[in-house]
Amino acid sequence: MASGAALTTYGRTLLLVTLLAVAGRALADTRPVLKVSTVPLPPIITVEPGTGHVSGMAAEKVRLMAQSCGADVEFITPPGWSRAFRMAREGTTDALIPTNHSEERTSIFDFHPHALLDLGPALMVRAESSITRYEGLGQLRGKRIAIQQNILLEPAFDAFIRSDQVKLTIRGNATSLVEELMTGQVDYIADSKAVLEHYLGESGILKRVRTLEPAIGTAPQYLAFSKKRSTVFAKGTPLIDCLMAAKP
Repeated sequence: MASGAALTTYGRTLLLVTLLAVAGRALADTRPVLKVSTVPLPPIITVEPGTGHVSGMAAEKVRLMAQSCGADVEFITPPGWSRAFRMAREGTTDALIPTNHSEERTSIFDFHPHALLDLGPALMVRAESSITRYEGLGQLRGKRIAIQQNILLEPAFDAFIRSDQVKLTIRGNATSLVEELMTGQVDYIADSKAVLEHYLGESGILKRVRTLEPAIGTAPQYLAFSKKRSTVFAKGTPLIDCLMAAKP
C-alpha cells in the first residue's frame, strides 16, 4: 500500500500536469486568429471534401506568414467569390485571398506589398513544335488557339484572341485543353502553367508540352486585408506591421 508521502507527491505531480495543460490551452486560446475568406481555386486554394480543410499554394503561404507573427489562420469558404469578397469588404473576415491588386480596391483593402504568387499565363505548344518563342500578338494571327472556358488571361491578349484574327477554341477543363493540342486540333493553348501542372503533372502529359518564353503577362495574386478588419490587426499595431513585413 502506498505511503501518505508518496500519495502526496503523486497528487502534486498530477496537479502540476493539470495546471500546465490548462495554461497551455489558455495560451493557445489567446493567439490572435486571422479570418481569411476564400474560394476553391486549385492549385492556389484547395478545399478537402468532407473535412473542409483548406490547403494550396496561397493558403500555405498565408499560414506561414501568420505563424511567423504569432497568429493562427481560419479560412472561411463561402459558396462563391462574390460572397467571399463581400465578407472581407464588410469586415466579417479580416482578409481575402487570392485577389488581383487594383487602385479601385485600395479604398476597401490594404494590400500586402508582396504578391503571394504569380499565375502569369503562357502559351504552350507541342514539345516537337518548331516554334521556340512568343514574339507577340502578331505571331498568332490566323492561328488556332484553345483556352479554358470562363478564363481571362491578360487584357490585350484576351481582346486579340476574341477578335476575328484567330481561330479560337474553348474547352471546359485542362485535360480537354491539352487534348486539343496533342491531337493537332490547335497550334497553341494558353493557360497558367501552374494550373496545368496541378491538374496534369502526375499524368506525365506535360512532358509532351513546351511552354514558350516570355510569358503572355503577369497575374500576381495578393493577400488583401479588409479596412474593417478586427482591431487586433488594426493599422499601426505590431501584429499587422509584422504581417505586412513577412514575405510570402
